[in-house]
Amino acid sequence: MSEAIAFDTHRFIKHLTKNGFTEQQAEALANEQVTLLNSNLATKAEIAAIHGEIEAMRLETKAEIEKFRLATKTEIATIHNEIEALRLETKAEIAVIHKDIEVIRKEIAVIHKDIEDGLEESRNQWKATETALNNQREATETAFANQWKATEMALANQWKATQAAFEIQRKNTEAAMEALKVELLKWMFGAMIAQGGLIVGLIVALISDTP
Repeated sequence: MSEAIAFDTHRFIKHLTKNGFTEQQAEALANEQVTLLNSNLATKAEIAAIHGEIEAMRLETKAEIEKFRLATKTEIATIHNEIEALRLETKAEIAVIHKDIEVIRKEIAVIHKDIEDGLEESRNQWKATETALNNQREATETAFANQWKATEMALANQWKATQAAFEIQRKNTEAAMEALKVELLKWMFGAMIAQGGLIVGLIVALISDTP
């Protein structure tokens, strides 16, 4: 949203004409002043838009991280349920084997040991998965922090460049005004000399006409 420019061009032109400027020169300076103010407002709007884009990008990244965390939590819960179901199913099978087939007790003991080894392997796999998830989370946070710093640095550099460009424009405008004042003084001085010459000519003419 652009801001209204509270600049009275009519008053500005009237002030310049009262101080020796022509109406055309005063209008040109008024137009330059309005252009300069509009340029400054446009620069502020662009910086605000960039800040808005950065905030939107930050929120989007945060939402993606939260989505990934919830999905991972759901997958881990599913694995836990499957392991528990497998454990219960195995215990039930062992109980049935103990009641129905005492003869194969030793074989059941071997099977039980194999199951325990499988559970240990699942626990080790879970630990490895948890470590990998922690490493991925830390890497994501580090990448986001680096991206944020880079964005802040880019904005700072852009702001400095904008200020430098504005300062150059201001100096150029001041230089143009000074040059215009010099030209105006030259013109006024020339007019004064011409007027003085005209007066001297009239005096000489009057003296010559006097009997």
